[in-house]
Amino acid sequence: MRNNFSKFVLTVGFGLTIALSSAYAQGLYLDVGGGIGSGTTKLSGLLGSKGELDVSDNASFDLALEAFSLKVGYGPFPIDIPIYVVGVIGGFAHQLKYSYGTAQYNSYLIGPGVVVYPIDMLQLGLSAGISWIANETISNSSITVNETGSGFAWEVSAAANLGSVKHACLLGIKYFSANNEWKSSKVEQKSSMIGIFVKYAFRTKGGGE
Repeated sequence: MRNNFSKFVLTVGFGLTIALSSAYAQGLYLDVGGGIGSGTTKLSGLLGSKGELDVSDNASFDLALEAFSLKVGYGPFPIDIPIYVVGVIGGFAHQLKYSYGTAQYNSYLIGPGVVVYPIDMLQLGLSAGISWIANETISNSSITVNETGSGFAWEVSAAANLGSVKHACLLGIKYFSANNEWKSSKVEQKSSMIGIFVKYAFRTKGGGE
């Protein structure tokens, strides 16, 4: 993956290291993982009279997508169904290959969320917060980067727990959406993805081993 997304992966790894240092703190919730799927990015206000360019439809090769997510929080609250309040950092890389080079659309989310276990074998998640993007276009050995100010992003997920209650192996599906505006112009970027993921989840309370 390109430089910006590599920096994001390093950030996630650093956050995971900090989280694991307190992994046995009372009430800690942690899950981390990644996945692949299908995404789309639409740029509005780029082509004048046409008004919109759907870059996924104009790619000369199939898109590639990688998604990462880290959630750290506390719970469960004293109710029958375990609910955890979490902080989330996540994102995905939507890479497209054209005849003139490669364009990569990196979308990120940081914000609050909730994780619910209606039963021990099922995890539901919802997160929303600030989003930002760092796109890269590589053509003839030159690199152009488009960054944005803050925008809005959200994600929703559902996963089956294939492990234990305390140490879960989650296999699930998620939908991610982000809306931002480029700093260099008034181009609006809307990116979304749907994909599958695998995660490790740890929770210190709310169930047996």
